[in-house]
Amino acid sequence: MHRFDSLDGLELLVADFSDHRFDVHWHDTWSIGVVLRGANNNSAKGDADGIVCRGQISIIAPGQMHAGTTLGNEGCHYVMFYPSNEMLLGAAESMAMHLPAIKGKRIEHRTFAKKLCETAMVLTDTQSSHFDREVIWSHCVADLLQVFSPWQSFTVASDISPGLSRAKEYLHDHHAQEVRLDILAQAVGMSKFHLCRQFSAKFGLSPSRYQRQLRLQQAKALLSRGGDIAEIASACGFADQSHMGRIFKSTYGVTPRSYRDRSI
Repeated sequence: MHRFDSLDGLELLVADFSDHRFDVHWHDTWSIGVVLRGANNNSAKGDADGIVCRGQISIIAPGQMHAGTTLGNEGCHYVMFYPSNEMLLGAAESMAMHLPAIKGKRIEHRTFAKKLCETAMVLTDTQSSHFDREVIWSHCVADLLQVFSPWQSFTVASDISPGLSRAKEYLHDHHAQEVRLDILAQAVGMSKFHLCRQFSAKFGLSPSRYQRQLRLQQAKALLSRGGDIAEIASACGFADQSHMGRIFKSTYGVTPRSYRDRSI
């Protein structure tokens, strides 16, 4: 179980059970998850309608009774997020939306299932920055409300709003610094949930990924002129040389050292 106090006490369970049975219980929080492998029965009575298979989503409201039994020989690998009702309610109010109306143990929605998987990967990655985690979780919550809210008032304007333009400018001005999502949202006059979803929809990258790309571009410019790789990593805002190296290679297909040496 992972706990993120900086994300309003969010808890995340990454489970991989070969043979496990949960007693009937309930949570004070929401339970929102997706099965990655195998199947599980969440029904408190063991009914077939509680069976959740690979790629399917569970959304269980606070106080809703449920259980959990691993099915089949594959076991069950899944991720489950436990956000507080207060956090989700605040997010919904900031987006002029309602809490999810669908509360089922088995939901088909491939796009949101993929978002849950991506969010779990970023939250549990030790190389992720606080900004990475803030952005991916806020975007996930915004997607949750957009997909499952009974009143979907959210739209993305065709033109770039002043708030989004200010957000881009802010990230350019602070690309090598640690950015806090709540401060960024306050600076541009948007809720952090609207900001993350609209920014990604308009520019094709989340705010944290956009900042990372700015850092990579600065790193490329500095590497092309030579210099110490560790110093360049620090100057560009990366945690350390290995952090920059991993992201640089995954983006450009070469290591920073190789890029620098070919440029000199």
